[in-house]
Amino acid sequence: MPWRTIEGEDLADTKLPQLQVMLEGVFEKRRLLDLIRHFIVFEDVGGGVLVKKMAEYHQYHAVNVAVQETVRACMTVADVTGIRDEGTYFTRGQRDAKRGDRRVGVVWHTQGSGKSLKMAFYAGRVILHPAMENPTLVVITDRNDLDDQLYGTFARCHELLRQQPMQAQSRAHLRELLTTASGGVVFTTVHKFFPSEGEDQHPLLSDR
Repeated sequence: MPWRTIEGEDLADTKLPQLQVMLEGVFEKRRLLDLIRHFIVFEDVGGGVLVKKMAEYHQYHAVNVAVQETVRACMTVADVTGIRDEGTYFTRGQRDAKRGDRRVGVVWHTQGSGKSLKMAFYAGRVILHPAMENPTLVVITDRNDLDDQLYGTFARCHELLRQQPMQAQSRAHLRELLTTASGGVVFTTVHKFFPSEGEDQHPLLSDR
């Protein structure tokens, strides 16, 4: 796939040679090191075949914006270096986005855009970010087959996550996985959050 942007906010002018766009868009020193460290995975696709995959341009830039927004939305300390009050949703400042407002936004995925890997790249970056202090990530889907698919992708990318993800098998198992103080990547379907028999609401499992 061609690398079609230099800074990430706009597609490069079609009059520019593709080689120039790739050199300036990929081989800028900071981006190249970032790509090597956080955006390459090795997936075992079976039969002893190991496939090396690197993020495409839209995955790379979407993940970095999402991580920046996540840190902004979760931080409450006013003097954190490099964290701005205004958000960069759609890579443009949002006037109503404030530090610590717990509002991150949405990444709109198109069919065939590499959604699962994009989520894995994002998880790997968030887990390693020092400001997040070893977060617990919960991936919620509405179908068992999608839960299995995403869990399989993350499990094959466990080195990127620095840990093995866990898949909740039942409501009780989900509650057990989420009672940890911090850390972990948990997969579940939304119906496992339904109250159990005799409960009128789902209990509070964490205050973070």
